[in-house]
Amino acid sequence: MTTLFDNVEVLGLLVQAMGAALIGLLCLMLNGVVHRPALSAWWTGWLSLACGLTALLIEQAMPATAAVTLPLYMFGEYLFGYWIVSGCAHFAGRDWPKRLLPKVVPAFAIIAATVPQLIGYEFRVIFMVQSLALAITFGAALVALAPAARRAGSSPGLTAMRVALILLVITFLYYIPIFGANVLRDDPLPLTLLRVSSAVHLLCEFLLGFGGAVLVLEESHHGLAVRYDDLAVSSAKYRDAAERDALTGASNRHAFFSMLDRLSDAGTAVRGCTAMIDVDELKQLNDRHGHSAGDAALTRVVKAVAKRARREDQLFRWGGDEFLVVALGVHAAELDDRLDLVNRELATPNPLSMQVSYGAVEFGNVGELLEAVKRADADMYARKRERAALKRCTDSGVIAKPAARRADAPSDPHSRG
Repeated sequence: MTTLFDNVEVLGLLVQAMGAALIGLLCLMLNGVVHRPALSAWWTGWLSLACGLTALLIEQAMPATAAVTLPLYMFGEYLFGYWIVSGCAHFAGRDWPKRLLPKVVPAFAIIAATVPQLIGYEFRVIFMVQSLALAITFGAALVALAPAARRAGSSPGLTAMRVALILLVITFLYYIPIFGANVLRDDPLPLTLLRVSSAVHLLCEFLLGFGGAVLVLEESHHGLAVRYDDLAVSSAKYRDAAERDALTGASNRHAFFSMLDRLSDAGTAVRGCTAMIDVDELKQLNDRHGHSAGDAALTRVVKAVAKRARREDQLFRWGGDEFLVVALGVHAAELDDRLDLVNRELATPNPLSMQVSYGAVEFGNVGELLEAVKRADADMYARKRERAALKRCTDSGVIAKPAARRADAPSDPHSRG
């Protein structure tokens, strides 16, 4: 076993290897749930680091294996660096060439195999080389991750990763002069300080790994929130289309029952007035002037009623030529006055004069609303029959007057001649 490390350092190396393996497995499992290119790169990288550290542990326990284990250690850390930078680039939305991996793997293998031979498998020098490589790697990962911060701002996961990368760059750069002085001038290694820095290094790698996992979960949560908002907007749009009459723009009967459910679920005390409206002689209007004129008449009625409605009043097309108004906090007399103004407007030819019959009934709570609608419908038909009867009487009177004049015709001097 090398004399540079005592059992505490070996134990720390073991913990580091196990931690890297656990982070890799965590990223692997998360990638099975929320597949992301960054997660695919990161789990590969962390497992590569775990394998490299395991090779170093074997070398610490059996120095005779250094010719095999030290190159494997270096190769595992190079792959770790590649996949960490790749994952950060993917997460930040950068283009990462897929054809790069087949080129760098042979280069990593050649460097890992030749450098230990050139320096005689001296671990202090190998560690300096690895420290420089990892400092460059973590700096590159920090640069690759920068667009993510500019795009979406800071978040706990992104902050953790950036802090961890900065600390790791500083820590590995710190190792280089210490081990360089020990190799070149045989200065003693500050073991206590190295143990502290090794613990910082270990914590930073854990922070980097878990920060990446949290970052991906944050991105997934944000994506789900955006999709939920889009679905809510689409649902509201389709619900509005389903609850709105295409011809007149008024709400339909389905919307009335949705409103009734909301009022019932709210459990608040409500009172008001409901009115059933029917367009008089719409069939005759369709027969004389065509259905386009009938459609225009229905639209005109809706506009006239809406003009005299409050913002909180509800207007529904109940079916055919019938409309329903629900006005909370309003008495029947007030609603009668408004609908009377509607009839005055409709009496003006535009292009045809028309009128509506209506019945208004008050209700004292939500449970009485449906019954109030039925009573308003009955009152409306009663008023409609009264108007029809009055019109028949008026028409009969108009016909009777010419008949009386014809009865007086024999007294005309011209008829006697």
